Amino acid sequence: MVRYSQQRATVLPFCFFTLLFPILKANAACTQFTTNGSTSAYYDFYRFYDFRNLAPSSESPSIPTAFNNGQKHLSVVSWSSDWHAVSWFRPSSKPQNYDMQYISSAMSIVQNTAEPHEVPTYLSLSAKRLANGTQFAAELDYTKHSVTYASMRVMARVRGASGAVAGFFTYYDDTTESDVEIRTRDPSTQVQLSNQPTTDLSTTVPIPGATFTRPVEDYRAWNMYRLDWIHGRSAWYINGVQSASTEVNVPDTPSTIILNMWSNGGEFSGKMQPEDEASFEVQWIELLYNTTTIASAEQGGEICSVEFAPGSPVSLASVNVQRSARNEAPEKNCSWSMGAMLVLALLSVFLLT
Repeated sequence: MVRYSQQRATVLPFCFFTLLFPILKANAACTQFTTNGSTSAYYDFYRFYDFRNLAPSSESPSIPTAFNNGQKHLSVVSWSSDWHAVSWFRPSSKPQNYDMQYISSAMSIVQNTAEPHEVPTYLSLSAKRLANGTQFAAELDYTKHSVTYASMRVMARVRGASGAVAGFFTYYDDTTESDVEIRTRDPSTQVQLSNQPTTDLSTTVPIPGATFTRPVEDYRAWNMYRLDWIHGRSAWYINGVQSASTEVNVPDTPSTIILNMWSNGGEFSGKMQPEDEASFEVQWIELLYNTTTIASAEQGGEICSVEFAPGSPVSLASVNVQRSARNEAPEKNCSWSMGAMLVLALLSVFLLT
């Protein structure tokens, strides 16, 4: 029996924190946000949720939310206005599988005493099977169900016993979703990237181009996973490098966004043994998206790139001014080295402060 332990980490109740992170002053005027890569696109909405350095609070948790279309100034909204911690019972669909009990207490903010200088705190979603066979799971659902195309990134790791699945995905229903999934039953050097369904619903034959098994150096270490959903194509990136892309079973319906950690004892997840535990640990979540409920912003506003540093969109106009001073061609969509991007991000803040 495998037993997962966080002996060097202090678990702090999720409901006792105020989540705060810095916002670059230069970004207050951003009206649209752009990404790089083969699925580069423009988005009207931007969100960044940072769990790396949280302070205790006796009040309800809150997260600064910036760059809301039509409201460009920094505002503070409650965590529950953007995300919903799921609490519900999901009966097994097959006799050999487990029932699952999703509980909000399976999520917590962990004070990272093992590596406090690297990541002082992080969000943890846990799956655990009790000695009596009860299977607990955790899930966060984005409260907007009108997301139509998105670029979603998480800095995360997955640790613990075999038999659990960490998921980060768009979702309309079980046959209309785009997934990043990490199974603890798999070698720590691979992840699953899929558009559902991955098999023919009548014959169970695998659908070519619907799912990919791709390498990662070690999913137990911190990695940045990115899922891009644009019209007619899904693409997945790991640590800034594209790992897969497909036009097969691309979602075409307004959806929501979900993070979860679960096990049902089925063929896909595998079985957790009694008292086993595994966790999906998240430093930050970065979301760019459009919706069907609000018209897209008109071109010509302040366009900002998110590819310079997590949580710090940078105006392309200010970047191009600096490039012009060096007699370089303007950037339309940034794909520079991380070092160069960080330097320019800091410089733009200095110039606009």
